[in-house]
Amino acid sequence: MGEYEQISLVPDLGGEIEEEDRIRKREEENLVESLLFSLGRSVSVEEIATCLNMGKDGAFLAAERLRERYEERQEGLLIKKLEDRYQMVSHPKTYEGLIRVVKRPQKPVLSDVALETLSIIAYCQPITKVEVERIRGVKSDHAVNRLVEFGLIEEVGRLEAPGRPMLFATTEEFLYRFGVNSLKDLPALPEEVEKLLKEEVTEELKDGFGLEPDEAEATDENTVGEETKETVGEETEEAAREEIEEEQREVLEEDLRNSTEEEAEEEANAESPET
Repeated sequence: MGEYEQISLVPDLGGEIEEEDRIRKREEENLVESLLFSLGRSVSVEEIATCLNMGKDGAFLAAERLRERYEERQEGLLIKKLEDRYQMVSHPKTYEGLIRVVKRPQKPVLSDVALETLSIIAYCQPITKVEVERIRGVKSDHAVNRLVEFGLIEEVGRLEAPGRPMLFATTEEFLYRFGVNSLKDLPALPEEVEKLLKEEVTEELKDGFGLEPDEAEATDENTVGEETKETVGEETEEAAREEIEEEQREVLEEDLRNSTEEEAEEEANAESPET
């Protein structure tokens, strides 16, 4: 009697479960991908969780799987992680071609003064404008206003001190522009520089506001209100007016010089004997 091969009629439940799990994960990643593309901005883990109708832990895992997929592909797009947010961005290798179409990159051009101010805020945040000026040794109104305009810094609260000065910190745009995922990824400062910055901030808190470092508490970001936005807007508008007035003065001075030269030339021609 010949031997017959045994045919298993029991379904491969383990394989089916694995396949269902793989399909479920891919659907989650597709939803995250669609969300990032549709919004066109950075998206928080909370928003991803809402989209997937699940908890933050599951949403985080889905976003990370999608980010790793894009990282492995190394094609035209990447998923960038910015602190606890995710954003779909162009791959750096595509920049040359994109710039040819756009004509010029839409990037703010920062002066040395603005870069210096931004560096101080990045390493000492949250910090007031007065503290920045203490460290730099000069007024910094214009530099701070320009950084706010560029979206590289923002107001995050107010110092609990006389006058309640605004506190500034870097934004998500700052992380994106400088290619870091978190403030922890910023280059470490030399120990003596870091110590000097802390000393300057501490002295300004004492001299300017009569506060010890542990007494400097900021109000919650949600309590800032419209008054704060109006103040930043007024300062920005004032700086813009000053620039326009300066340009107008230069034009008037140039016209005056040209007019004076023309009058002098006419007088010289009038006095010269006719030939």
